[in-house]
Amino acid sequence: MASQGTHPACLFLALTLLVTTAATMILCSAILTNHWEVITFEKAEVEAIAAKHNATHTLTWLWGGKVGMVSIKLHQPLKLRRQDVGSQAYMGSRSHSLRFRRQTTKSIYLVPMHGGIWTLCVGLSVQEQTELQDRGFPLTGCLNYLSPHFAVNGEKNDWIQRMQNLSISCALVCCILLGASAVVGTFGIIKRQISAVLITGVMYILAATFGLFCLSIMHFKRKTKKDCGVLDSQVTPEYSSARVFQTGWSLDLGWGGVVTCLVAALLWLLLARIMRYNPISLS
Repeated sequence: MASQGTHPACLFLALTLLVTTAATMILCSAILTNHWEVITFEKAEVEAIAAKHNATHTLTWLWGGKVGMVSIKLHQPLKLRRQDVGSQAYMGSRSHSLRFRRQTTKSIYLVPMHGGIWTLCVGLSVQEQTELQDRGFPLTGCLNYLSPHFAVNGEKNDWIQRMQNLSISCALVCCILLGASAVVGTFGIIKRQISAVLITGVMYILAATFGLFCLSIMHFKRKTKKDCGVLDSQVTPEYSSARVFQTGWSLDLGWGGVVTCLVAALLWLLLARIMRYNPISLS
């Protein structure tokens, strides 16, 4: 009879561990992936901007419209043409009038990117990144938001910088809580400590709360189309308006992780109540 009484409790324990493992894996996967936001350029708007500046801007689409390359004609400031001493003496006070303007060309690249809580990555294949780097595009792979590129004075958007720091802080707290709850929960089950099981449930509630903060910050941090440092340094201001920020699949995965964490927290609290009146034997 005793074994029949403990059987439902063991099934509930197995369900709790299964949901807890799923919640931890889903939320950690969302935090560590870098598809929280997808950054693209509106093709029609880019073409309209290039047509507006058709005298100086030449637009070329690469790889079937995946990347836009804009060649911009620049005029260098007026410079004094170098003259020999005899000509300067002959011209006298009119020597300052011999100035010229040199024309150069600057190329900017409208490249799709995707970013996470920690990093910003170029949304191209390795071969495409290599070819684009040969053309002069300076970025490849992924850059960490805490790298010096994002801390250059004069290229920093304070709002974006604060939101990135807050999201990173919330993600770190989530990881710490998930790791600590695994230790406390294992101890509570092995030693049959009801207080440790209760604490595990509370820690999963806290992890879900900070996960919710992180999700909200990542969802609402793009209140403008400007960015700090790296993104804005690659395009001219007129093409920044054609940039589009969209949420990616990592954000959806994060919402799933938060909901599953809340379910796991409820199961841990119910498990503590069951253990109070029906002790679980692991032998």
